Amino acid sequence: MPKVSIIMPSLNVAEYIQECMDSVLAQTLQDIEIICVDAGSTDGTLEYLQEYEEQDGRVKLIISEKRSYGYQMNLGMKMAKGDYIGIVETDDFIVPEMYEELYKTAILYNADFVKSDFDVFTTLDEGERIYLRYSSDKYTSARYNCIFSSEDYRSAVNSIDVYIWSGIYKKVFLEEHQIYFQETPGAAFQDCGFRYQVALYVKRGFFLNKSLYRYRRDNAGSSAYNKQCVLFNLSECKNLLKIVKKKRITDSSVWEFLAREIAVIAHRPYVELLEWNEPAEGTREALEEFHSILKKFMNLHLLRQDNLPSGMWMPIRIFVDNQEFYECYSRLEAEIMVNSIKIFLKKISSKNQVILFGSGFVGQCAYCLLRINKINNIVSFADNDRSKWGQVYGKCSIESPEKLVKEYPDAYYLITNRNYSKEIHEQLLGYGIAEGNIETYDQTTFPIACTNIFMKIGAGSEE
Repeated sequence: MPKVSIIMPSLNVAEYIQECMDSVLAQTLQDIEIICVDAGSTDGTLEYLQEYEEQDGRVKLIISEKRSYGYQMNLGMKMAKGDYIGIVETDDFIVPEMYEELYKTAILYNADFVKSDFDVFTTLDEGERIYLRYSSDKYTSARYNCIFSSEDYRSAVNSIDVYIWSGIYKKVFLEEHQIYFQETPGAAFQDCGFRYQVALYVKRGFFLNKSLYRYRRDNAGSSAYNKQCVLFNLSECKNLLKIVKKKRITDSSVWEFLAREIAVIAHRPYVELLEWNEPAEGTREALEEFHSILKKFMNLHLLRQDNLPSGMWMPIRIFVDNQEFYECYSRLEAEIMVNSIKIFLKKISSKNQVILFGSGFVGQCAYCLLRINKINNIVSFADNDRSKWGQVYGKCSIESPEKLVKEYPDAYYLITNRNYSKEIHEQLLGYGIAEGNIETYDQTTFPIACTNIFMKIGAGSEE
């Protein structure tokens, strides 16, 4: 019996499948089975998978009907023989030690699931690849190296985790609680219902402070960019409510948890969609259904200000009380976000030379946002940490501020070390840099937003 069964659903990903498969086959944990479920690819993906199956006995290929992501995942889960089940999206890839680390931890703590952080990555037109780490403790309520239970999910105001492929799940845990994917048509957002079923029943979950998965953001055909996101999310939420009712769960904390999460799912993806595209046909009707669900939750006092993330109460109240005004509110919120980035990018693109002062995470986010919008005037990173001097991030070296000030006295300095921005500002003035050539970066540091390939709105991009 294999220790981990890795399920890999695919459909026309020939451009990415070799990097993905090679990363799975290179796992340091050898006792694995690799279940490839292809929905009739016509671009060469299927032929690649057939070759891998012939070359390695751990690879098992299933050719499925073209129904949905959930259908493919359920086929794989039914076939899986491993103690734990992992998921790899076939346009992503993983680091060699991923499943050894996850499995070792799962056995040590007898965990229902173990998850790691991951790196978001994008590949620019000229081949440069940029990575940004998504840290669970930064963007969710998760905590590293301790046991998480369903009660923790329910009591956390902010979602604990929303990505299913960065971990492994005990097979008997999934079977005991009959946790499967919904098989509605389409290939997008069907991980939503799965993750919430896990959250409802988990007794021993665990988060590792390591980044082991690499999540691709440069695939325009990815489900993450699907304009039907609101429709798919509604379907998942309705199915989740149906499951909970069928199992006769009456615990008020469970229903408060569901009310909060469904409220977030109804609002945030819609505003994010408005930032880069017009919603698909049927979105307005889907929002009306979400409105009915949330209004009922409010009437039952399951959805309240005290159990929503900070800043969410007002938009949700508007959503429930006045749908017409909510549409204006959401479009305005999206427009403000986009215009803020547009103004910033236009300003930076007008400079001859730009130096990012601070090579940490914020500096990396700023670099990614600029480069993905085809702004190519970044000459270097400056950093006061001498241990970083001579290192390279992207295509830019990290150098001492004194050296860069001498080499680029007329450069524009973008401060990307927020913790010491005041001190760095004074430092640059002391070097003789003009006040007008100094700015502190105040745009997004969320990896998903920084790598949004449709957010190409800078002066260096086509409008």
